[in-house]
Amino acid sequence: MAFTSAVWVLVTQTDKLILSGILPLAEYGYFTMAVLVAGGVMIISGPISSSIMPRMARLHAEGKHQELLIVYRNATQLVSVICGSAAIVIAFFAESLLYVWTGDRELARNTSLTLTLYVIGNGFLAVSAFPYYLQYAKGNLRYHLIGNAVMAVVLIPSIIVAATYYGAVGAGYAWLAVNVLYLVSWAGYVHHKLEPGLHYKWMLSDIIKVVAAPAMTVYFSKYLINTYYISTSRFSEFVLIIIVSLITLMLAVLSSCYFRTGLFRLISSKYKMSY
Repeated sequence: MAFTSAVWVLVTQTDKLILSGILPLAEYGYFTMAVLVAGGVMIISGPISSSIMPRMARLHAEGKHQELLIVYRNATQLVSVICGSAAIVIAFFAESLLYVWTGDRELARNTSLTLTLYVIGNGFLAVSAFPYYLQYAKGNLRYHLIGNAVMAVVLIPSIIVAATYYGAVGAGYAWLAVNVLYLVSWAGYVHHKLEPGLHYKWMLSDIIKVVAAPAMTVYFSKYLINTYYISTSRFSEFVLIIIVSLITLMLAVLSSCYFRTGLFRLISSKYKMSY
């Protein structure tokens, strides 16, 4: 556990160390701001992982395999709803969010693309962590160790090359590409080894279906806002972000079968109690 945690720190923090020696101080400041905001997605997912891992381990020890998978998939949908909604809104409204926070339009403009790339990468990383939770429950972390070691070997040279030629934006593209590759390839491999036939259902039903409608809605909302809306103040942009965030979260909840079932049961119980 200690060794895998050290590898995880290496994977997630090495880019900061590398870029501190490559980027000019001003650009590194923009990069640090972007990473700080994007890190909020991982902070949101932390409490969820802390709560499901002991439960999944207990279910595995009790031989309740189907219940373990239900918890696993429902937790994936929960992270997709919360972290996915946050990542989508931040990615499309990165400049507005940074401007609302700092009041510096130049900083927001210079940092927005890096923030977009890192927050999308962190969104992929949040769901990529789920195969680790499954390995933790089964008491076998070998695949997690191998996967993170390979990820470090690929990520570190990629960030060095990309940052040297393209700065913080290049590092953002490298971070996003490696996390997408990890989710599609290594997470699929781990699922194939531990739960054959799960990966495609997990990807399609628990992730893609949950975030697809919110992502498309926010994309078109951003297009309409850029076309017809002229921002006049930080407060108006703040209100706009809040409204879009609530709509995005609502769509994500309705796109999740786990949440739809819960809402249906809640409404049904309220209706029966009223009669």
